[in-house]
Amino acid sequence: MVAGLTVVTLAVLWERAAFPGLLDFSRHYRTVALFWEMHVGGAAIDAYLVLATPFVVWALISARRPLIWAAAAALALLTGYACLTTFSRGVYLAVAGPLLLLGVLLRAQMTGFNARTFWGPLWPHYRTEGWRTKASLILMLALAAEVAAVRGGGSFMMERLSNTEQDLRSRLDHWQHGLDLLDGPTDWLLGKGLGRLPANYAAKVFQGEFSGGVTWRDEPVPGRAANTFLTVRGPATLEKLGGEYALTQRVTNVSKGLHRVSLDIRVHKQADIYLALCERHLLYDGNCQEAFISVLPGETEWQHMVLPLSGVPLTGSLWYAPRLSMFSLSVVNRGGVADFGNVRLIGPYPQPSLENGNFSRGMAHWFPAAQSYFLPWHIDNLFLEVLIERGSLGLLLLIALMAHALWHLIFGRARTLALSVYLAASLCAALLVGLVSSVMDMPRVAFLVYFLALFSIQAVPAAERHLQRP
Repeated sequence: MVAGLTVVTLAVLWERAAFPGLLDFSRHYRTVALFWEMHVGGAAIDAYLVLATPFVVWALISARRPLIWAAAAALALLTGYACLTTFSRGVYLAVAGPLLLLGVLLRAQMTGFNARTFWGPLWPHYRTEGWRTKASLILMLALAAEVAAVRGGGSFMMERLSNTEQDLRSRLDHWQHGLDLLDGPTDWLLGKGLGRLPANYAAKVFQGEFSGGVTWRDEPVPGRAANTFLTVRGPATLEKLGGEYALTQRVTNVSKGLHRVSLDIRVHKQADIYLALCERHLLYDGNCQEAFISVLPGETEWQHMVLPLSGVPLTGSLWYAPRLSMFSLSVVNRGGVADFGNVRLIGPYPQPSLENGNFSRGMAHWFPAAQSYFLPWHIDNLFLEVLIERGSLGLLLLIALMAHALWHLIFGRARTLALSVYLAASLCAALLVGLVSSVMDMPRVAFLVYFLALFSIQAVPAAERHLQRP
């Protein structure tokens, strides 16, 4: 857990340095690190951070040498920075609450779960080395300064906090739309099916449609190989969603100069096409070169076009924080549909900038991604998410699993294990962030939640493990 969190926080450090700036807290840029699942929004990084944060406390407490403790303290500062720059109110709540619980559970373990001793004076039962006391105080002051810097260094955090009531009202409406998808006793008992929430929401909720879509297709051609291409769709009815969904590819060999795009395109009615080459990690654009064209059916079925991209030069990279570039292609008009083939990005380099531009290998190297609008993909509540997709039976099983794991860690045989308090805080954090975020639609994070829960149930003291051996 500590190693994984180290990787994520270093990725956050790179992302912030490369794009908005390490100390720029006013831009509307929310950290995503290496969680590609957030290509349609979601809370993958939120859930991971709250799951892993309690183990930073374990690293601090278990460190016996000043150098190792200093490394753990650095990780604590990086973790605090990562949590703060998600600008997620759910993360703030799901980190603070379980850390308080962790403090209570640690105190209970130190006092041998004796109620009289628990309420007694703290320090006679917990004396630390002199260096640790002073270092812990410095760390707490540094964390407080970090919070103050993010809060006072820009308006984004305060803007997010001030909009809490308004966002809660819209989220309640969103939750109600999700519950309305359950039609009849079978849906309430067994749900709509695993992974079926987005499709059902987009199809049945008023103005809950997807902002676009991509389909790979091939057509037989007499006498030669099949013609392979992609069909890209814009929003079905809502013009305001135009351009919020795109087919993207990471580009490595780009220059600061301008580029051109060569492509074959086929339309059966007018389609407005937007092409862009942007400095972009996943969700937020930096400098861009772009082209916009309205395409009408031509004299030939397929039309070949070469379009120049205009815009500011791409700024390039800092040696310690390289910026990534991304090519994107989208249909932006309401009801627009276009077929694309033989897409090439032309720059000063002789080698091709795009891979699989003829789509002969399906969607290899291409990645559909959304921006700004993520409504149909997530219900933003762990418990409603499970209820809608797996029914009340699935929800009851999840609640039973988590309740059993927490009981075993806090009141059961595992309560004396040193690791039990951190596992309990981690699972509580996941449940807490799940009040305002979906969790199970992100496979890596969902696996981690279940893994920690099942590990917690199996955890027993060493003496009991010895007795259980055949």
